[in-house]
Amino acid sequence: MTKYHVVIVGGGPAGSTCAYTLAKQGVSVLVVDFKRAIGLPVQCAEFVPVQLYSQFKEFFTDGSIAQRVENMLHFTPWGEEVSMWSEGFVLNREVFDLNIAKLAQAKGAEYMLRTRFLGFEDEKVWLENIEDRRKFCVEADMLVGADGPRSKVAKLTGKATEYFLTTAQVTMPLRKGLSDLLIYFRDYIPGGYGWVFPKGGVANVGIGVDPILGMNPMESLRRFIDEVCAEGMVEGRIIKRTGGWIPADGLLPLVRGKVALIGDAGGFCHPITGGGIANAVLSGSMLARAIVLSSLEEFEEEAWDTFGESLSRAANKRKKYMRSWNNLREIIPKTWIAFEEYWRII
Repeated sequence: MTKYHVVIVGGGPAGSTCAYTLAKQGVSVLVVDFKRAIGLPVQCAEFVPVQLYSQFKEFFTDGSIAQRVENMLHFTPWGEEVSMWSEGFVLNREVFDLNIAKLAQAKGAEYMLRTRFLGFEDEKVWLENIEDRRKFCVEADMLVGADGPRSKVAKLTGKATEYFLTTAQVTMPLRKGLSDLLIYFRDYIPGGYGWVFPKGGVANVGIGVDPILGMNPMESLRRFIDEVCAEGMVEGRIIKRTGGWIPADGLLPLVRGKVALIGDAGGFCHPITGGGIANAVLSGSMLARAIVLSSLEEFEEEAWDTFGESLSRAANKRKKYMRSWNNLREIIPKTWIAFEEYWRII
């Protein structure tokens, strides 16, 4: 039976960053993922802040960056427009994710795709080859859950995220160049917002809604597409579609004996903005450093010190102010980061 020091479930930015950082230190690591290819399908709006580039330059190649942006413009239902500095990059996520995985493999990390995680007990990780249904196991000193918002690792080892937002997105051709991120608050996008994120000649056009407010995400997206098409921003042609889930509970308990959670699996995604790529990368790097130092307690402490307050604030604001969607002029300034009230009012 093959033995690894660490087995990571999930080869997205969190899992592959962890694998890369560990492999650089000579740690034996296996990454398993049910997908056919790392990075596909893309299930997010693909923006990362410029600070991530400063810390992880090697993750960014020419092909991974679709466009640089500087500001985020917000359009409210009452006609106010708010601009916020938000320098960063809209990615080609499939290229970005695959690049991190290739860097990890170059340092010695092993990857098994089309492989499903079944369970972990007594240092045995039970896996299944999706193609031929063959079940097998490997040994590991430690298991890392980097398997996304509906993490099986989290569910099998304790508390898992219970509260999710739903997203739906299309990629459409732009009618004219766009240099900023656009955010729309609308009554037909309850508990969330619409976005237009430029990628050169195309843009990601999407919505995120809170399912408890009863709006069908596809109907919300249809209405949003109609609006931005009517503005003349995009052509009425859809190149591709995607969607996914955003964990909205905030951080979970991250260390569970010989198991640890990172990325969306650990609740590192922002419960209001939905931003999660940068936090995924940072959490993967944090955990890897702690594993090398044999100090998982430091990972949990650093994660909570770095992310706990901001994610808890957002989760609590969502629960307190966004259980209804009937007074947007009051709700939005209290629950969106571009408004001063967000930082003043808990």
